[in-house]
Amino acid sequence: MKKGNLEYFKKINRDLVLETIRSEQPISRAKVAQKLSFSRSTVSAIVDELISKKFVVETGFGSSTREGGRRAIELGFNPQSGFGIGVELKESGMRICMTDLDGNVLWNEWWNEGLNFQRIEDCIFESIEKAAVSMDRVIAVGFCIPGLTNSKDGIIVDAPALKWTNVHFVEEMKKRLGKPVYINNDVNCAALGERWVGGAKDLDDFIYIYIGLGSGVGSAIVANGNLVHGKDFMAGEIAYLVMEEDVAGDRLNEMGEFGVFENKISGKALAESETSVQALFQAYEKGEERAVVVVKRFIQHLSIGISNMVSLLNPEKVIIGGEVAAYLPAVLADIQFNVNKMTPIRTTIETAAVGTEAGVLGVIAYTFDEEKDLI
Repeated sequence: MKKGNLEYFKKINRDLVLETIRSEQPISRAKVAQKLSFSRSTVSAIVDELISKKFVVETGFGSSTREGGRRAIELGFNPQSGFGIGVELKESGMRICMTDLDGNVLWNEWWNEGLNFQRIEDCIFESIEKAAVSMDRVIAVGFCIPGLTNSKDGIIVDAPALKWTNVHFVEEMKKRLGKPVYINNDVNCAALGERWVGGAKDLDDFIYIYIGLGSGVGSAIVANGNLVHGKDFMAGEIAYLVMEEDVAGDRLNEMGEFGVFENKISGKALAESETSVQALFQAYEKGEERAVVVVKRFIQHLSIGISNMVSLLNPEKVIIGGEVAAYLPAVLADIQFNVNKMTPIRTTIETAAVGTEAGVLGVIAYTFDEEKDLI
C-alpha cells in the first residue's frame, strides 16, 4: 500500500476512535475496539496518540466486571485541548468570542472599534490575553462578514456595511495572526451556530431564514450536513424571490437593489405602517385593523416563500432568525398552518434558539470543521 493511502486510512481510524470516545464517554479502550471491530492493539496505539495530543484523557476506573476482574481505565474527550475564536464584524464594531471544542464560551466581548486590519488584530490579541489562553492552543480564527464572501479564496467580495469590496481578507489576517483564518457570510454563520448549539443541533437538512429590522433578508441552506454556497457564493438569496403578481406588475430584481421579496417581508417593510416593528405587532395583538392587514399580508408572503423552499429542498426544519424573529411567536402557528396547506412536504418551523452570538459561534464551528484534521 502506498504511503499516502496508508496515512489516509490511519486518519479515518483515528477519527472513528475519537468520535466514538466523544459520543460514548466514558468508555474503555476495550469497548471502543468492540464497537468499531478494531483490534485492541490498534485502538491502544490510536488512544495513546490522542492522549499525547491532549484530545483524550483518562477519567478513572470503570465498574468491576461480573467476574470480578480488573477494572478498565475509562476515556473521555477533552474539549479544552483546543480553542476557536470567532469575530463578527459589523458597521458599529466587532464581537469577539472564544470557545472550546464543545462550544463552551470562555470569552465574549463587544468592541466599539473602527474596523481596520490593525485594530482587528489588536482586539483579538487583547481578548486572548483577557481570556488567559495561549495562542498556541487556538486552532483557528473565523470571521463572520455582513456581506457576500468568497469563503473558498478568503475574499470579501462586497460588504456595503463595512465599505469593503474585493478585499483579500484571509490572506492579510493570516499574516497578522499566524493561524488558519476563515470567513463566511453572516447568515451562513448564524445557521451553523444554530446547528452547533441551537435548535438545529446535529440536523443535516434545514433552512435558516434571517429577517432583520432593517432591509436585510437572507437565508442559509444546510443539505446533507453541508452548507450550500452556490457557484458565486449566493445560494439562499431569498430577497430575490418573485411571485406572479411581481412579474405582472413588472417588479423585478436588479443586482445591488433591494429584492422584490425583501421589500415584502423585511423589518423595514413592516415598519412602514407603524413607528416600529414592535409597535406593529403590539397593535396586531390588540386587533387593530390596519396592523392586522399588514401582519396577515406578511404571514401570507413569508408562508409562500417558505413553502417553495420546502418543496425544493425538503428540510427537516425551517428556523427563522434575525431581530424580527423575536416578534413572531404570536404568528408562528399561522405560518406553520399555511405552509402545511401550501405544500404536502412536512417540516417544522421554529424561531432561532441562539441569540446575538449565533454568528460568532457558527463561524467557530465552521473553522473547526475546516480544521478537522487537527481536531
